[in-house]
Amino acid sequence: MLKPAEIRRVITAANEDLRRDPDRLLVFLDEGRVVCRGGRNLSYEYQYTLNIIVTDYPHHADRIILPVLAWLRRHQPDLFENFDKSNEAIRFQVELLNQQTADISLEIDLSERVIVTQAGDRLIAQHQIADEHPDLPREMIQVEVINRKTNETLGTYCVEAWNPTQFGYE
Repeated sequence: MLKPAEIRRVITAANEDLRRDPDRLLVFLDEGRVVCRGGRNLSYEYQYTLNIIVTDYPHHADRIILPVLAWLRRHQPDLFENFDKSNEAIRFQVELLNQQTADISLEIDLSERVIVTQAGDRLIAQHQIADEHPDLPREMIQVEVINRKTNETLGTYCVEAWNPTQFGYE
């Protein structure tokens, strides 16, 4: 499964304090399933709930949510295009620890297709990324998160141009 490591990378890249202290970002896969439809090959799909926990977080939750949404929009677009999925696919909980910090937990329903082909006496598994989407950016976009009341910049995040081979998916 490739998506959990990529989402970790995206959150870390958007948060300097998590780059300094990466142990405060925890990633778990819960309720995993392998779905194989019994066709002519052994292709299958991983389905799971990704649980992301950020501990002692001193910033606004937008600095976690926005990079995750941008990444999901490109790599799991069905979460946004299916009304039923979009209402349930991303859940969160927050524990306010004190006036400055909180523990934030995100749960995201993800899937990853694995296409299995046979080459002689070997089986080859290829993880599939979502096909290019016409609404996805073709060039890098920089997103700035701003507090509307104070006009303070809370952080920036770069949404990279669509590149299906960027993360080593085959």
